[in-house]
Amino acid sequence: MIPSSATVRFSPGGAVQVDASLRLSGSSQINCFTYPGKPPILAIDDAHVQVSITVPASGTVTPADIEIAHRLAAAVAAYITGLQERLPAADDRAA
Repeated sequence: MIPSSATVRFSPGGAVQVDASLRLSGSSQINCFTYPGKPPILAIDDAHVQVSITVPASGTVTPADIEIAHRLAAAVAAYITGLQERLPAADDRAA
């Protein structure tokens, strides 16, 4: 099994790039934290890699934030479909 990993790259111009690769497993933690009066936070923790997703302005939700959340949900739905398509059919598992 390939573990989750993260790489930080520094460029001569000062720009920093973070590349996180999550290999989700049964020990991965995926949570949505909600707080009164504040936007939610989606958190994914796996071994030494932690990712949190929320809106740019901690006290405000905009229509653009909702659009981005819908794009995220569509990507997750496509990921699930792709996994299901590669799962052996029930007939194949019974044989």
